[in-house]
Amino acid sequence: MRSFMIFGALVASALATAAFAAQQDFAIVNNTGQAILTLNVSPSDETSWGPDILGVEILAAGERADVSFENEEERCEWDIRVTYQDGDTGAWQGINLCETTTVTLTAE
Repeated sequence: MRSFMIFGALVASALATAAFAAQQDFAIVNNTGQAILTLNVSPSDETSWGPDILGVEILAAGERADVSFENEEERCEWDIRVTYQDGDTGAWQGINLCETTTVTLTAE
């Protein structure tokens, strides 16, 4: 009976760790001084960007938005790219979304 309880605790611990590792939702704060039209997120080791996941039409300078995206990745290191209202882009790399709940973007 005791070994079953230990096994159950190990399984519960592994499931909790997997759920934590897959949690990449975050809040984005736009301190770039420019309006943001699109926000793309991709795993740091990928060469292409994911779809626009901003969820609002424009994220004005100084505004904050909650970002939620569904994926089956258990990676923690992600890159973020934005497109500004004037067409320029900005990128931030290696953001640990398993440990970070708020990402503040500043002018590069």
